[in-house]
Amino acid sequence: MGAAKNRVALLLFGHACIVLGCLLITWGVYLLPFSRPVLSHILTRPLFWGLFSLMGGVCANFHGFCRCVRGEWRQQR
Repeated sequence: MGAAKNRVALLLFGHACIVLGCLLITWGVYLLPFSRPVLSHILTRPLFWGLFSLMGGVCANFHGFCRCVRGEWRQQR
């Protein structure tokens, strides 16, 4: 998506990541009583990947409104 500089696709991807992250976080909270606090359970459970996906979606949405995607940085030079 970064090579094409398509703003709409990046924003849709960001929103999809946020929705998926929220679903994974909810699932991960339900699985917390069954998880042990070891590194393998932390990294392989849906709570970690939900937070990762949620933050990635927020980053993608902010980047969708960035000057580099809109092409404004080319006009100033």
